[in-house]
Amino acid sequence: MAFHSLAGSKLPTTSTVWVVDDDEDDRLFIRSAFDETQQPINVLTLNDGDQLLPTLADCDELPRLILLDINMVRQNGFETLAQLRSTPTFAHLPVVMLTTSSDSSDCRQSLALGANQCLTKPSNYRQLVTLVKKLSEQWELVEVA
Repeated sequence: MAFHSLAGSKLPTTSTVWVVDDDEDDRLFIRSAFDETQQPINVLTLNDGDQLLPTLADCDELPRLILLDINMVRQNGFETLAQLRSTPTFAHLPVVMLTTSSDSSDCRQSLALGANQCLTKPSNYRQLVTLVKKLSEQWELVEVA
């Protein structure tokens, strides 16, 4: 599978976050948490890792941040991250890996493959909203007062 450079691609003027997760509830909760920031952040959701590169290749504007679940059925987050980092056009995109696992080797492997950060998914919605707000500030998705 070959992916080519994007003609005219650019970083978005409004922040766009892509959430790649095969769990429909997690996608819904993450989107809702970003909505609670009340900031102009667009959220695009993909339901498996094998959709990421083809969708990037067809997009007009690149995401400011990709939230990538590690444990997915068709193509897991490690495989997806390795493909992303080996594709020059997209290798620079910031990726935060998300996991429900308490196994620290998942985060070590994520960072070794080039993830910018690896975090454990919060166990409740309020913690998720807090995490999303921190990520929004950390990755400059919102203007910090």
